[in-house]
Amino acid sequence: MPKRTLIRGGEVVTPTDRFRADVLIEGERITALGDGAQWDADTIVDAAGCLVMPGGVDTHTHLEHMSANGLTRTADDFHSGTVSAAFGGTTTIVDFVRARPDQGMYDAFQRRLESAEAQCVVDFGFHPIVPPTAGDATFDELARLAREGATSWKFFMSYPGTMVDDRVLIQGFRRCAEEGVLPMVHAENGTLVADATQRLLSDNQTAEHQHHAAHSHVAEREAVHRAVTIAESVGSPLFVVHVSSRLAAEEIARHQARDFAVFGETCPQYLLTSYEDYAGLGFEAAAYVCSPPIRERANQEDLWHALQTGVISTLGTDHAAFTLSQPDDLPPQKPQGRGYFPKIPNGVPGVEDRLMVIWEAGVVGGRFDVHRFVDLVATRPAKLFGLYPRKGTLTPGSDADVLVWDPAADHTITAAGHHTRADYNLYEGMRVSGRPRHVLSRGDIVVSDGELHAPAGRGRYLARATSDTSR
Repeated sequence: MPKRTLIRGGEVVTPTDRFRADVLIEGERITALGDGAQWDADTIVDAAGCLVMPGGVDTHTHLEHMSANGLTRTADDFHSGTVSAAFGGTTTIVDFVRARPDQGMYDAFQRRLESAEAQCVVDFGFHPIVPPTAGDATFDELARLAREGATSWKFFMSYPGTMVDDRVLIQGFRRCAEEGVLPMVHAENGTLVADATQRLLSDNQTAEHQHHAAHSHVAEREAVHRAVTIAESVGSPLFVVHVSSRLAAEEIARHQARDFAVFGETCPQYLLTSYEDYAGLGFEAAAYVCSPPIRERANQEDLWHALQTGVISTLGTDHAAFTLSQPDDLPPQKPQGRGYFPKIPNGVPGVEDRLMVIWEAGVVGGRFDVHRFVDLVATRPAKLFGLYPRKGTLTPGSDADVLVWDPAADHTITAAGHHTRADYNLYEGMRVSGRPRHVLSRGDIVVSDGELHAPAGRGRYLARATSDTSR
């Protein structure tokens, strides 16, 4: 007989409802919500004074992620990264698969799967990255992966060695439409970025913070417009990752107003940190280097407005943890770009902090309510990426991925207290008044009162269904 777990005394919150109920779990699934006074259970989880929500779904992480040139790897592997996710209340991640130039997509996927299955403590899926040389044979392999549950493909419109041209976008988006796949784009015009970078270098403007100047708002806006135009021409929906610019958000809103199925994601770093925070830091500015860049403070309110109005549908992290020091057991990290911004590995940590900082700035800050919070961090990403109703909801039959959230917890975010291998935290010293008390993944208590209870390898690969792109 499967074990029975009862989450007692909490207030259940969904994107539409809020009510007092106990949650009964049998084995890995939720079986009932209601008055559990008469329910027997092997384990009782105390949720008194807490909100009970679906576990977080982060559909944009980069763990154990090698750079396109094969010289740099993120500091977090699948174990440290998913431990960090679990402590932050995220019970599902969707990461990426990139094939080497001499490797087929299917083989790259299987090798990545083996590594993740051995290490992850929470459940995971993968988005294959479409290579710039993709043709019929590559798309046939990708179609095979889609039929096995990899129902979203990533297209980079920037980065040398990774950037696809319009031919690949057209062919790829068409195959997405045929296979029921949701295409994702990193929307920056890579040619404009390369030209701006070269101009800065020619003028000896190589300092770390100049990364910001190389990645203009218009480069992001142009790429969004081009991607939407191509997607619409072949009959495909579109998902734009890590929207950082108000101009890009406006472009998405314009096409949504025409009822085109384009969706956007933004990340906490674009909402809560700014260019002004790092412009004068010297090498320490490398901590903030990611693409698209962390932009001016004046840009933030427009992104918040896009979140509030639904123009932006989800909140991911683009978690790509690097270190400001150079540990002996890691490939080159941020120091390789000291004084020369093109060599700084792009990426910032954040998978552990996502729910806490957005709760504080969004819900406590009065920008949106708890229902919108649940939708942004769990339900909507689960729907868009073929995980719903297995994930992102608390309904009978769903996986028992449950977040018991203490809205009165007082916590200060620090690098010393987080679980990623990054040696800094963008939100250092930020006081938050909500954090996880208990985190359950498929009925297992993986984190409780700040202690980990999950072994490496308990996470399970998620074969995903097709996207729900209804608005």
